[in-house]
Amino acid sequence: MKIAVISDIHDNLVRLEEALNYCRHQKIETCICCGDVGQIDGIEKIADTFRNVYLALGNADYNLQNKTGLFPENIIWSEDVLDLELGGLKMAIVHHDYKAKDIAKSGKHDVIFYGHTHTPWEKKIEHTLLINPGEVAGQFGPASFAIFDTDIMKAELKLLK
Repeated sequence: MKIAVISDIHDNLVRLEEALNYCRHQKIETCICCGDVGQIDGIEKIADTFRNVYLALGNADYNLQNKTGLFPENIIWSEDVLDLELGGLKMAIVHHDYKAKDIAKSGKHDVIFYGHTHTPWEKKIEHTLLINPGEVAGQFGPASFAIFDTDIMKAELKLLK
């Protein structure tokens, strides 16, 4: 199963649309979002693109916290840590890197996705793979997202132009 992994959109709907177009073309139906989407418009665009969306809100999503009742039904979300199982793997989604590293120490997950640092990163702690897809917004570096393949447990970084 291939999963789109996005983070740190910060209301850059132009860049978000570029990432979503790639995912539509590849027929990817599942998305993991590590937060800092921005406004409800971004949430709606993501929900319109994917069959299933898993979201952990970020520190810049304070405007969304009082609008969670407006989230489309295909979004499963958390204000903090979202635990799930996809493709036979135990996963966690968080926004902050320090939380991802703390959760990895428990050894309960195969992979943990996180954002916040705006920097693509992949590291293994014990038996847990930590993946940061970088930032869709392109504020501090190249705009990026990742495609994670559960069959081979590998992420491929995608840079936006």
